[in-house]
Amino acid sequence: MNSTDVTKGFTEQFGKQAEHTFFAPGRINLIGEHTDYNGGHVFPCAISLGTYAAVGTNEDNAFRLYSANFPKVG
Repeated sequence: MNSTDVTKGFTEQFGKQAEHTFFAPGRINLIGEHTDYNGGHVFPCAISLGTYAAVGTNEDNAFRLYSANFPKVG
C-alpha cells in the first residue's frame, strides 16, 4: 500500500478527493522495550511499514472512518 492507493480508496469509498494524506512510520526498539514510558533509555528506529490515512471534510460534520484492512466492516 502507498499514498496513491490510499487516495484512490478514499475517492472510491467517499465519492470525493481526499484533502490530506498522512503516513506514520512504524518503529522497532532495538533495546529498551517498555522503558521509554518509564523514563529509561531506548534505541528505536523507524521501519518502512506504517499507517496511511486520508482525510476530508463532509457536509454533516460527522466522522466517518473506513479501513481497507476490514472492508466488510468499514
